[in-house]
Amino acid sequence: MKRLTLTFWGVRGSIPVPGPTTMRYGGNTACLDLRSEDGDWIIFDAGTGLRVLGESLDLSKKYDINIFISHPHWDHINGIPFFAPIYIPGNRVTFYGPGTNEMTLKEILSGQMQYSYFPVRTVELLAEIKYRQIEQERLELGNFQITTISLNHPVACLGYRVRYDDRLFVYLGDNEPYYNVFKDKDRELQDFVANLNERLIEFVREADALVADAQYLPAEYEAKRGWGHSTTHQVMNLAVKGKVKKLFFFHHEPLRSDDDLDEVVAHYRKKVVERGFPIEIHAAMEGAVFNI
Repeated sequence: MKRLTLTFWGVRGSIPVPGPTTMRYGGNTACLDLRSEDGDWIIFDAGTGLRVLGESLDLSKKYDINIFISHPHWDHINGIPFFAPIYIPGNRVTFYGPGTNEMTLKEILSGQMQYSYFPVRTVELLAEIKYRQIEQERLELGNFQITTISLNHPVACLGYRVRYDDRLFVYLGDNEPYYNVFKDKDRELQDFVANLNERLIEFVREADALVADAQYLPAEYEAKRGWGHSTTHQVMNLAVKGKVKKLFFFHHEPLRSDDDLDEVVAHYRKKVVERGFPIEIHAAMEGAVFNI
């Protein structure tokens, strides 16, 4: 049985939060990577954790790097200008992800490196940089079979499912369950919303590992409704309904301390034991490595 290796490089949402209360789980924003026994390697999202990933590499070697962006909000792309491999000749870096109604993926990622914002422009990078704008589709990359799904977020956002041999990994960067914004009893609309949420359950079904945005606690949700993020409880329900084996709460609220996250994990581990759900629960931790 072939295995995948999952490594977290940045686990926070919204903004980096270095400091004494976030040292254990980490303060960098979204970035993780997946490696196969056959040498396949993909990176998901390019928050400030991407800088840390770059520092872990042997920069004397040449790399063919594929980075899948869930969506172009800053906390998922602002590590790119600080990713060392893009400055080294001979490296090849391909960015995959959605565009928006306003800009293409290339325009978005290049935009943050305009000279007004950063002293090095994209055209001055020494690595070979490519962009592949994607939507809901399927593609293959080495031995990885990758499927995407549109998520509910204030900008175009994709979730990713990766099949490798008999292993299945799912990453949901930023996502909020669909709901009836009118809060009425329109049966047709209720059915439509239910079908959209059912699609996501099928997308994660029987995943060996699910990494999912779980920024809010249930008590915080009403004040944040429509912001495009899930609660820990919503993600837990998704994992249970989809019969997921390992669940990683991700995109942690920047104000959530390490001790708070310990309590979240302890709470849900107790619940799955009480109810007999065979799910392994974790809060994503920067630097943590898991075999899938």
